[in-house]
Amino acid sequence: MSNQDNILYCEQFPLANKYDPKWIIENQMGPNPIWLTEFLIQAFELRPGMRVLDIGCGKGVTSVFLAREFGVQVYAVDLWDSPDGKWQLAKEQGVENLIIPIHADARKLPCAEGFFDAIISIDSYFYFGTDDLYRKYINK
Repeated sequence: MSNQDNILYCEQFPLANKYDPKWIIENQMGPNPIWLTEFLIQAFELRPGMRVLDIGCGKGVTSVFLAREFGVQVYAVDLWDSPDGKWQLAKEQGVENLIIPIHADARKLPCAEGFFDAIISIDSYFYFGTDDLYRKYINK
């Protein structure tokens, strides 16, 4: 697809430009999640094999992006969207070996303390992170 054909083309996000705009629009649950994720990951390094918690991942677009672009193992957690849908999306995008879809409340994660190498939340932290105790909980 040429830059002229991509309605979501943005020079600032070369990784995001590789994704089909129709696929992004059909699966997003807010502003372009791949742009937001690509912007965020400029602040830290992701390496293949890292365990990444993607909290509030919705349909899993950000999880697919992280798995495909960085080769990280993504734990795709969302309370409102089906893990079946995230699993189907992962299979369609060829990253089912890197994505673990989980249906859980971000305030009650079934994970060991210190298990994740990185934790991200794209356009969803305000749903659960405003709890006064959440920051202490998630920083374990």
